[in-house]
Amino acid sequence: MPSSSPVIILTGASRGLGLAVLKILLTKHNARVATLSRSISTELQGVVDEFGKDRVLPVQGDVGKPEDNIKVVDETKNKWGEINGLILNAGTIEPKKIDSLPTESLIPYVQTNLLSTIYLVQPALSYLRQSKGKVVLISSGASTTGYQAWGLYSMVKAGMNSLARTLAAEERENGVGVFAIRPGMVNMQALLRTDGPAAMHPDEMIKFQSAYEKGELLAPEQPGSVIAGLAIAGPQELSGEYINWADDRLQSFRH
Repeated sequence: MPSSSPVIILTGASRGLGLAVLKILLTKHNARVATLSRSISTELQGVVDEFGKDRVLPVQGDVGKPEDNIKVVDETKNKWGEINGLILNAGTIEPKKIDSLPTESLIPYVQTNLLSTIYLVQPALSYLRQSKGKVVLISSGASTTGYQAWGLYSMVKAGMNSLARTLAAEERENGVGVFAIRPGMVNMQALLRTDGPAAMHPDEMIKFQSAYEKGELLAPEQPGSVIAGLAIAGPQELSGEYINWADDRLQSFRH
């Protein structure tokens, strides 16, 4: 059973979807949250100021560095004595076709967007076993779709889905739940609208541009409520799945 004030580590909380998840954890779930991000944005600092350092522990660091992930786990355990869940939300997208990807950027990109999940899970796992905690990986519809110029992003998200399946199988007997969530088209795609047209296929680009112009992009709070709910009380029978945030089986987590 989750703690009455569960302890969650959240990456990528400085803006967008991660910031929305942070606020939902604090207001809807009475959670205590440690965040890991390269910078403490004005918005994130505002949340720290509002809820206080008894509820929010902002840790500055790079998710692509194992030592920074160890640091957030150690500081969280030292402050609150337990860890009940991880939400691995940090990530980037840089639309480029495979033939134009600079090879020197490949390893740093994979570290930030895929290996970072292992960098955080490994040091946290013993505590998650104690609490029968949850791991939520923020995946993408791109993990199963071949959009032009999204090759690297699609690759790491597909890897994330695979990691969820494997980790769930390895930790099932320990009671740790693992979920890879597709958050849908969230209203935070300014980068795609500026950089996408130069690299993406026009027919694919228009899908995203049209959704923006028609106001069809999701508010981050919509999938955010499901992500937060899964980190607190994700059902064990769904552990290992790559699952859409709007799946009917997750309806109870929607606010």
